[in-house]
Amino acid sequence: MAYKFKASDGSVQRAVRRIAREQIDGALHAIETKDRDTARHEVRKACKKIRALVRLVRPAFSDYSSENAEYRDIARLLAGGRDARVLIDTFDKLTGNVSADGDLADSPAVRKHLEQDLACVEQGASAETHLHEARARLQKARKRIASWQLDEEEWAALGPGLGKVLRRARKARRKTSDDPAPVQFHELRKRIKYHWYHARLFKSVWPEMMKPRAAELSRAADLLGLHHDISVFEERLARLPADSGLAEPAGALLTVAMERRGELESEIAPLVGRLLAQEPGALVDHWRALWCIWRAERAS
Repeated sequence: MAYKFKASDGSVQRAVRRIAREQIDGALHAIETKDRDTARHEVRKACKKIRALVRLVRPAFSDYSSENAEYRDIARLLAGGRDARVLIDTFDKLTGNVSADGDLADSPAVRKHLEQDLACVEQGASAETHLHEARARLQKARKRIASWQLDEEEWAALGPGLGKVLRRARKARRKTSDDPAPVQFHELRKRIKYHWYHARLFKSVWPEMMKPRAAELSRAADLLGLHHDISVFEERLARLPADSGLAEPAGALLTVAMERRGELESEIAPLVGRLLAQEPGALVDHWRALWCIWRAERAS
């Protein structure tokens, strides 16, 4: 179930259909054989990969909007409890290397409050029902793949989508410099993740170049993901009830969170700057040349 283009695909259209089918098959297998939490995670991951795939060929794919929306909605269907779990994980990451003495002495009480939030969410969510619905929708989606048509072939089907993602990523990066608000970093994270998936899809054209780039894009996406999680954690601390008795530990945690978020921003800026240093048009031309060399090499 390799998430990459193969020489044996023959055409871009066949490649896109194959990759999408393989992702759905993996998701359906997870629903049938894995525990509930693992299955939800695998389905959501498959949906993200398919969305990145169709975004790559978006200018040549007339069904992009409807298909993208369907996989987005399937992933959202299985997101129940995820935000509450992420808050607990973020608490653990922020406090794991910090002394529990002094200002953070009472911080476990905040964690207990977050655990109660998670329990309430999971009691109210019909996880099994949602998995059954996801299975049915994925099965229908798989049947539609056979009718997917691209208006272009070869690089004409790939280059415009690749360039659009890169331009949006560079725009998002500029906004984090002009206005370093959490929402701007979250937008940058989405664009970096799309480009990460695209680098993985093109891995075969030159593994020696694409693998390291994909690894650095993954690192950038992880840092941006933690930045987003901390931002959401800060928002949750600000919403704690005034009569909860958690004002002091929440304030101490907020200080730790803001400091860590600042550290992440200092690490993210040069990494993303290097990844997006090349003009989108130049990178698209470079990858086009690599694609053509790879295709010609495999055809000979």
